[in-house]
Amino acid sequence: MYDRSYPYFRFFLLGWIVMLIVQRTQAQQTDRNYLSAALAASGFVVTEPVLTNWKKTTKEQYLLGIRQLPDSIKTELLQEADQYLNFSWPALPAASFLEFKEKGIRTGFEKKQDERRIALGNLVVAQLIAGGTKYLPALVNGLWATLEESTWEIPAIVVLQKAGADLPDPEEEVIGLVNAETAVQLSAIVFMLQDELDAVSPMLVKRTNTELKKRILQPYLSRSDFWWMGFSGKPVNNWNVWINQNVFQTALMADLSADSVNFLMKKIARSTDFFINQYPEDGGCDEGPSYWNLAGGKLIRLLDLATELSDGKMQWKDKKLLHRMGRYIYDVHIAGSYYVNFADASPGSYPNAAAVYQFSRMFQDEDLGLFAGSLLNRARHFYTPKSIADFLETARVYQSIASLNKEVPVAPFRFFDNLGVYILRSTNNSLFVAAQAGHNGESHNHNDVGNFILYAKGQPVLVDAGVGVYTAQTFSNRRYELWNMQSQWHNCPTINGVMQKEGREFKAGSARTAVTKKNIDLTMDLAGAYPAAAAVSFWQRSFLLNREASRLTLTDQFRLSAYRDSTRLHFMSYAKPVTTGDGQVQFLNTQGEPVLEMNFDNRQMRFQVEEKLMDDEKLQASWGERLYRITLITTGNALNQKSRIEFFLPEGF
Repeated sequence: MYDRSYPYFRFFLLGWIVMLIVQRTQAQQTDRNYLSAALAASGFVVTEPVLTNWKKTTKEQYLLGIRQLPDSIKTELLQEADQYLNFSWPALPAASFLEFKEKGIRTGFEKKQDERRIALGNLVVAQLIAGGTKYLPALVNGLWATLEESTWEIPAIVVLQKAGADLPDPEEEVIGLVNAETAVQLSAIVFMLQDELDAVSPMLVKRTNTELKKRILQPYLSRSDFWWMGFSGKPVNNWNVWINQNVFQTALMADLSADSVNFLMKKIARSTDFFINQYPEDGGCDEGPSYWNLAGGKLIRLLDLATELSDGKMQWKDKKLLHRMGRYIYDVHIAGSYYVNFADASPGSYPNAAAVYQFSRMFQDEDLGLFAGSLLNRARHFYTPKSIADFLETARVYQSIASLNKEVPVAPFRFFDNLGVYILRSTNNSLFVAAQAGHNGESHNHNDVGNFILYAKGQPVLVDAGVGVYTAQTFSNRRYELWNMQSQWHNCPTINGVMQKEGREFKAGSARTAVTKKNIDLTMDLAGAYPAAAAVSFWQRSFLLNREASRLTLTDQFRLSAYRDSTRLHFMSYAKPVTTGDGQVQFLNTQGEPVLEMNFDNRQMRFQVEEKLMDDEKLQASWGERLYRITLITTGNALNQKSRIEFFLPEGF
């Protein structure tokens, strides 16, 4: 338990926002203003006939998509919903809400709220598939329970209210991530099922529209001071486009006048431009692939909605940056459900197939289309269980995506120079390397300059642990007390006993790349990522991938101004490392088979390995019970040294 007097419980999120603003000064504002410019150039204005036509056409497309879903999927979704027919909607008492304020605990309230949203989502999907009255009573109970909630937001975001961390202030509506998601869920219900709800009681739709206006639409129209809107001139993150897309779709599906939708669309365009204006030119998502659904994936849906509403008058297909934002998720794919996972990203991710397909369609990108098809085939779920909007969008394009069943070409090596992420692939993709340069002031930052991951034939070997379940501490000034935020628990050096430091100023020297048919060479200077106590004036880390031989050579060459402690090279491994002596290590997968070998000079460095138990359910979901940390400890006190470590596939693997 945490001391409830510790100040970050009241202000942790505001503190995180300040941290975000400081960290993201690298996000150079470029006045692209794609959305506002497209809207102005089109001359498009929302009128009542335009809005009526969009609603009619869109609903027809959704219903057609649902009817055309394979029977196997329909059966699976109905079986999933059956367990909620007699669902007991969990209470959301004040005591549960106040756990965050008093103890810094998020999970209790959020878990109960999630159970409600997932149950309601499943019941709505089943009603749309089956019709009739089987699912309607439980659905109505869930809708009413949601409308009766004092807030649709979670305690960790309610802290944005003027009253700070407390029960929600009835005189102030805070628009955040969760109530915007809830709003689009409820607006989709009345949009698709108004007749069925009216047959039960006309008060259901009336109450829903009233709550949508009160909690979301009117505050959005009347306020411009929410930090994520960007109107203050300060940097934004995925909150911006995530909320803007949900508010836009809510406005289109809810009972809002055309004049209000027109005003709101202009404001959303200006706000979303702040998100795009600060985006790096390489299209990289600094919050990682597991956040892409909520960044690029939400942006393409917003753009698609605007294109549909304007009947094609608003277009962005010539904007190469937007195309690169879509390509990012394909470029960072490793194999199966594995993606490059620096910062707070998790290794396993399930990008939204419909969003990827929308990118492929808008930018005529065949590779992205095939990638969308592969995502649909291996998705854990047909849609995100609590997102009815995801279900509707996926159903609408399901047949188009399912027809894209050719083999997906492997993305080539890719350098995100603005993001500071470099992806190296062997010729046959049997060895995959991703390295992190950049700085320690990113959004969702870990102290990880020089970190890298290495996969052998799609199997994880050297990995980034990622992030655990979010708590108050995660976004407080005690963030870097968490072990998985520290450089010593990444594939990074500890120099003179000193770890890397957080902050935008702690960064890699300019990364340099050289590519030939045979080799990819990446070099960076890590010295700037360490504070003065490390006494390091130069640390050149080089990755040389022999693409044809699937062999990686890692070279670290350093120069110290003083010797204070042993220097250590750390390697976090999912595969079990076993030393065979004389500087040779084998990495064994969960079946005990060798998947990678490592050679180092044991005259320079001493080998040490330890287990790191995963102390968190999210980390356990990613890696199981444990990871392993290899540490190579320098055996002398030299101020200048060069080490060379080889990684290669075992013979016959």
